[in-house]
Amino acid sequence: MKLLAHTVVVVLFAASSAFAADCAVTAKDLKPQFAAKLPSGFKLVSTKADKKAKTLRQELTVPGGLTVTVELGGCERLKYAFLIKGPTLTTKTVGAEVLAVSKRVLPSLPMASDALADPARLAKALDDAQIVSLPSAIPCGDADCKVALEEDPKAKPKTKAKPRPKPKKGKDGKDEKPAEEPVPESSEGVPALLRISWEAPAL
Repeated sequence: MKLLAHTVVVVLFAASSAFAADCAVTAKDLKPQFAAKLPSGFKLVSTKADKKAKTLRQELTVPGGLTVTVELGGCERLKYAFLIKGPTLTTKTVGAEVLAVSKRVLPSLPMASDALADPARLAKALDDAQIVSLPSAIPCGDADCKVALEEDPKAKPKTKAKPRPKPKKGKDGKDEKPAEEPVPESSEGVPALLRISWEAPAL
């Protein structure tokens, strides 16, 4: 029985080692995706690499008051995404505006010569896309590409919460708990991040 248990442990260890060796992203891949020498008007905000999770995240400000973040990672499949943040992007932004912003920003990004993230590939996919609603898949061969708007977790809501009414006294003399009132969403939507992503084909 002890020999069997030992064999199982060895098999599991070998499988995990093989999985790590076959991981799509290695520690060597977690290098800056944006060019070291940036053109005028571009400024690198941060670079964060997590070798254990095999992820890289870089944030860049670009001309026009926009911020672009590149995310790179993946083990079973290599994947990357560009997240665009700007004053006109909200959860109510329509597909035509999403396309316009994406196709203006992606080709202008200063990428390193050995970058794995490829904004030109996504820009080409957007050229062939017919977006009716978001999120939407966009054509990029055998890979999985998508465009979506997601709420900016760092943004402050534009609408102010209404003050809660004073609780009323119940029959037993105790305060009644007032019903929770949902905070209405602005007709303009809430600040959003435009995510354009690419994921390698499944093996």
